Amino acid sequence: MKKASILSAVLATAMVFSVFTGCSTSTTSSQEEASQSESAETQQDLKAMIGQYPIATAEEPLTLKIWSTMGDVIANDIKDFNDILAFQEMEKRTGVHIEWTHAVAGQDTEAFNLMLASRDLPDLIRNNIGTAGKEAIKYVQDDVIIDISPYMEYAPNFKKIIDDDAELYRQLSDDNGGIYFFPSLNEDPGTRAYRGFIIRQDWIDKVGMSMPTNTDELYELLKAWQEQDVNGNGEKDECFTGRGDTDFILYNLLWCFGADYNFQLKDGKVTHGLLTDEFKEGMSYIAKLYSEGLIDPDYLTNDTSKWEAKFISGIAGASYGIASRVDKFTKNVEGSTFLPIPILNGPEGRPGKTFDNTLTNIFKTQQTVCITTANQNIEKSMMWMDYVYSEEGEILFNLGVEGISYELDEEGNPHYTEALTNDPQGRPQNQMQLLYAPGGSQWPVNVTMEALMCQKTPIELNCFQTYAANIPDTSGVLPPFSLTEEEMASITSKKTDVETYVSEVLGSLAIGKVSIDEIDTVVIPRLKQLGIEDIIAVYQGAYERYMAKA
Repeated sequence: MKKASILSAVLATAMVFSVFTGCSTSTTSSQEEASQSESAETQQDLKAMIGQYPIATAEEPLTLKIWSTMGDVIANDIKDFNDILAFQEMEKRTGVHIEWTHAVAGQDTEAFNLMLASRDLPDLIRNNIGTAGKEAIKYVQDDVIIDISPYMEYAPNFKKIIDDDAELYRQLSDDNGGIYFFPSLNEDPGTRAYRGFIIRQDWIDKVGMSMPTNTDELYELLKAWQEQDVNGNGEKDECFTGRGDTDFILYNLLWCFGADYNFQLKDGKVTHGLLTDEFKEGMSYIAKLYSEGLIDPDYLTNDTSKWEAKFISGIAGASYGIASRVDKFTKNVEGSTFLPIPILNGPEGRPGKTFDNTLTNIFKTQQTVCITTANQNIEKSMMWMDYVYSEEGEILFNLGVEGISYELDEEGNPHYTEALTNDPQGRPQNQMQLLYAPGGSQWPVNVTMEALMCQKTPIELNCFQTYAANIPDTSGVLPPFSLTEEEMASITSKKTDVETYVSEVLGSLAIGKVSIDEIDTVVIPRLKQLGIEDIIAVYQGAYERYMAKA
């Protein structure tokens, strides 16, 4: 199998704050004490083992204790992760035995906090420590986990991935070069490209038009749907739908014009989308569609269920969406054919941009493994985790074991066996996959397209492939730069005020409560009054620090 190539990408979120907050030294006193681990062996002996497996034997056994969350999907199927094929095989290959402590979904936060309070730490922790609100640096400062960067030579596969991609290094490291966890990776951009604009192809065919390629063509298509009553209910209610807050946001139409509704980069400098000329143009388009009844009038109050209902009931024909919904709608809306829109440019075909960080996110913070300060076998723990990033480990955690969970066809492409696709108990494939190859969902791995080809339906795969072949310009996406405690303190209240106002004014502009002409005279002055320029100045400094990391 071919390993996926690493492409430079950035991870950004709305009103970006880094998953690493503040600055830290590379090591702690606990790390210095733990550096004396493996006392029975010399450092020379350990270095001779690098890249060689097994790293433990019956004569010289090694048991590591790991605390990990366990998704409720498989909680009733297994006692612990040692019941999973991939971990059974990993023990055979590495010689390392694992003692698991699991917290079931829904109780994981309480269990994690109790563990920290007791200071009864395991050797490793698998938790969402890299996510916002659970900043890794906090746990370093609290003497819970260590900075693994001084031990990178013991993880040559992982180290090579980082060394080969400067952008991934920037994303994973703090301002001082500290790296605090092993992440799940999506090096191949095709594995990240599951979101984009979606549309009903059967409605396009009914009006005798073509797949829209720009906002002008989308407007004409929406008008034709209503004029010809493509849903046949006698009303002009066919529309473009979305939400006003998270997921499937209607304002993603602004991206076709090169503007965002959050902080962004423009010409290499930090700004906010609402301060740009592109925003005025894009919001004018959205307001026009809304005034003519071409946008779902309920978009501001839609949650995910209501958003889906608009498609299932035959009202909505287009939106920003994801591959799984294209599959779901096509299968559940009688007579329909939903497809991804390959690319949706701005007026007259002017190239747009994307500010969707899921397209540029190289690693997932949901599956991160940290080494704790209680670990007395740091070097071998690094070696054990590094196996996941080897070619063999990548296959193991993506696909499982050949002949058991997957087989190769005549062309060398993997396919899941009936053990996963036809469970006698009727459990779905995605549930069975976790019992054989849990990478990317329950454990870090470099997710591959070969794995997705096994996991996804043909309709979903078409979306992945279509979006991956037509990714718009991502240069405006902010990377996950770090903010110092002082910087955060200086802008936190201003950030809250700006976010609240932006959320309100976007809806007001779209529905015509605030006119587009007032963007310059009312909206921008109000944003400046709330301190948006101070936020931009802080972000600019943090961005420059981020880009200076090598």
